[in-house]
Amino acid sequence: MKYVILIPAILITLSVAAQDCSKQLLRNKPGTWKAGRQGSIANVTTKDLTKERSVMAAVHKMVTSNYNPTGCQVSYSTVYGKQLNAGDNWIADPYHYSMYILPYLCDGNSSDKSKYHVAIASATSVDITANVIYSLNDLYAANMPGDDFRGYLKLKQRPQKKDGAWFMGEEITGDYGTDSEITESRWLITYDDTLPFSPLSRKEYLMIQRKRLERSLKESPGEGDYIKKFQNNINEYLKHPEAELSKPAICMWNDEEKFEKFVEEGTKGSFVAVKPNLDYYHKKTGKSSPQFFTVVYTISKGEPVFEDNIAAIKKAVNFETLKSMLGK
Repeated sequence: MKYVILIPAILITLSVAAQDCSKQLLRNKPGTWKAGRQGSIANVTTKDLTKERSVMAAVHKMVTSNYNPTGCQVSYSTVYGKQLNAGDNWIADPYHYSMYILPYLCDGNSSDKSKYHVAIASATSVDITANVIYSLNDLYAANMPGDDFRGYLKLKQRPQKKDGAWFMGEEITGDYGTDSEITESRWLITYDDTLPFSPLSRKEYLMIQRKRLERSLKESPGEGDYIKKFQNNINEYLKHPEAELSKPAICMWNDEEKFEKFVEEGTKGSFVAVKPNLDYYHKKTGKSSPQFFTVVYTISKGEPVFEDNIAAIKKAVNFETLKSMLGK
């Protein structure tokens, strides 16, 4: 008889213990979607905004139809519009859709060991943007403004064709060398094999740097000898054959506003100088039309729930679907 009494007691104990909060339990818990705080809307017409919202709705449907969050809440938001002084001769509006992976966390402050809450912030996210590449310099569907302080855009490497899209590289963006190191990988979806930017030639780069040095000389005449050394370097290099001057400009990050030499692509600390390529665009589609997409996956390592969800989102984001939306 006492065994009959003990068995229910054991089952009750096991049931209570099974409900205690744990990382593994939360990792497998079905997730949710939540509309987050929406971003700004600026310098976009009402007609274009309506069309752009329909594009972002299609992007959201593509993801939600093929991905179910686990162990987290996915907060999503959109931004529409542009800063007019960021470009000249705008061909298409920039707009984007973001997802933030907010993991479920055990509530250590509660006496109820089953309690959990949603994180309020996370470095792990996915961004899908139309008509803009957000980077150190933002590349828009427009010419660079005439008063741009640099006069060109910088890429860490030239994109490589992969999986039907352009892979623009992966880099560490935070918490370098730690267990929670943050990495970012970028993809570009374009018309066929074309790109919305083109390399700056060595000659073009040198002419830009020569103008910058001339301004520096006027502003800081006391540094004349130092500045003239780099002006001489530029003038000497401009005597090289045209075939060499027409090569892409691969430069060192610490060699701007002066000039020592060009380097080989892939050299540590180098960048590829590029400029917008307005010939890429279909000019009659209207400013609301997506003419290229960028997809950026940012993940903080060390948390399985981040790895689970980013892997699942990657399967849901179909590059061919995005490509079919271009020019529409």
